[in-house]
Amino acid sequence: MGKEINRIRINRLYSENDIFEAIPFHDGVNIILGEKYDDSLVRGRKTNGVGKSMSMEFLDFCFLNDYDKSRVARIPKEVFELEENVMLDLEIGGEAITIKRNRIEADKPVIIRNGKVVSFDKIQDARDYLAEIIFSELNGKMVPGFRNLFSILMRDERSEFTDIIKCRDLRKRIPDDLSAHLFLLGFSLEAYRNTLSKIKEIENVTTVISKNKKELTQEGKKKISDVRAELNALEDELQKLEDAIESFKTNETFDSMEAELIELESLLDQLRKRQKALRHDYEKIRRMPKPEQIDDNEIELVYNQFKSDLGKAVVKSLNEVVGFKNRVEEFQRMLVNQKAKEVEKQLKDIAEQIRVIDDEYSEKLKVIDKKGVLKNLKTSFKIYETKKDALSHTKFLFEQYEKNDKKKKLLRLQKTQEIMKIDNEIEENSKILQSFMNTILEIHESIMGNKECSFNIQTVDNAKSKTPVELILRIYDDGSHSVDRTKVFIYDMALLFNSFTRERHPLFLVHDNIFDVDQDTLVQCLNYLYKQEEKFQDFQYILTLNRDKIENEERRKDINMDIDSHRVATFTKDKKFLGRSYQEI
Repeated sequence: MGKEINRIRINRLYSENDIFEAIPFHDGVNIILGEKYDDSLVRGRKTNGVGKSMSMEFLDFCFLNDYDKSRVARIPKEVFELEENVMLDLEIGGEAITIKRNRIEADKPVIIRNGKVVSFDKIQDARDYLAEIIFSELNGKMVPGFRNLFSILMRDERSEFTDIIKCRDLRKRIPDDLSAHLFLLGFSLEAYRNTLSKIKEIENVTTVISKNKKELTQEGKKKISDVRAELNALEDELQKLEDAIESFKTNETFDSMEAELIELESLLDQLRKRQKALRHDYEKIRRMPKPEQIDDNEIELVYNQFKSDLGKAVVKSLNEVVGFKNRVEEFQRMLVNQKAKEVEKQLKDIAEQIRVIDDEYSEKLKVIDKKGVLKNLKTSFKIYETKKDALSHTKFLFEQYEKNDKKKKLLRLQKTQEIMKIDNEIEENSKILQSFMNTILEIHESIMGNKECSFNIQTVDNAKSKTPVELILRIYDDGSHSVDRTKVFIYDMALLFNSFTRERHPLFLVHDNIFDVDQDTLVQCLNYLYKQEEKFQDFQYILTLNRDKIENEERRKDINMDIDSHRVATFTKDKKFLGRSYQEI
């Protein structure tokens, strides 16, 4: 089996205006070293926080990670200008590539390929462009996404290296995606992707089923089996109403009387509304206060006062004034009484009309109301339509519930069939998997001193699992913080150096701060890498390391590798990656 994807070889990381010192890279092991500055100063002896991880963040930034999730986005603009271009020179399959990206237009990178400049308006377009170069030998076969592949090649330090599958920031709870792992192990990805699609469909259908069931069972107050019985009862009740209506419609007199009955009902409604309004007016008239009466003696006093003041101007006699007052009062009483009598008469007329029309309606209804089912034609139709709507809605929900339940069963079957295809692939790839297991055993023995480890790949077919495949690596005494990191190191090295998996591997790997392990394990890991450099000339392994972790071992010459000759960058408290101290925003 020949090389299936193109190799990625990094040459140099730098900024357009030399904001930070360029970092050159070479084949083999590349160490980003946190170095002591001054042995006599406590401050200078510390090697954390000098920029090792940030330099790797810049490398990942050039490999088109999500800017808003990157620590690069949290650098103050006073420290690193937003317009400053970060540059990465590399080769992909022998082609010269330069990736240029700045923070102000992080989603619009520029890629220079063999001297030709290609600009992008979307970050995903740029990723797809690089993926086409990397996977050009696969002729359109299903491959992992660009960033999915890089999740293994450049594990996020915030993954804490606790698990071979979990490559991203653990705080983000990103769902596991085994595409890159399976691809490197020789799988086609088609069955895996199809299974994931079925799992997603099952989740969506389950959500709809739960919503329908909640409404049908009144949030669990009754069983779904009771709904079917209620539907039958409602259908029977509706059928009886429908039969009654149909039986009336077959009556010879129904067609001629139906319009008359509806017209009479409408007229009765109008009369009853008018009757109600008149009764309200009548009550208002009855509650009206009586016209205010003025005492004759008071009029006499006023009259005499005006007469003495006005003299000859007053020509009317007192008797005439009092008479006029009485006539006004009598007229007011007459108006009120007349209005009341008019309203009483209207009420009497309307009552008589209602009685006559109601009698006529009753007589006409007797002709068609034989069984006593429909006592009021208009009301009966309304009841029928209400029940019909209720039946239609409930029936629709129940049919949707049953339809989606069947769909869910079918999807589960299809999911199982896809999982069986993965099982077949596991069987077909048994040679690759056995070879990979042997590589793990060799690395484990080199580092841990024994072969007490195992690797297994198996399918999972249950309702709770969101991924259909498990990759299980167990090593000697695993479970602790230090040993789990060693497990990840062994797994990644096996992918990089196994004769089968490296045919699909870009032969490029970054480990940032993975070596938070015991001293003996660290020494054995570095010595293993030194041996691999003797066997292979076509890989790049980039790691960050603190000098104080290995100074005693260097002094005792326990480490076979010459650290200084593998060092590509050195940072101290006085010589930081970005040249100064700052607080991330």
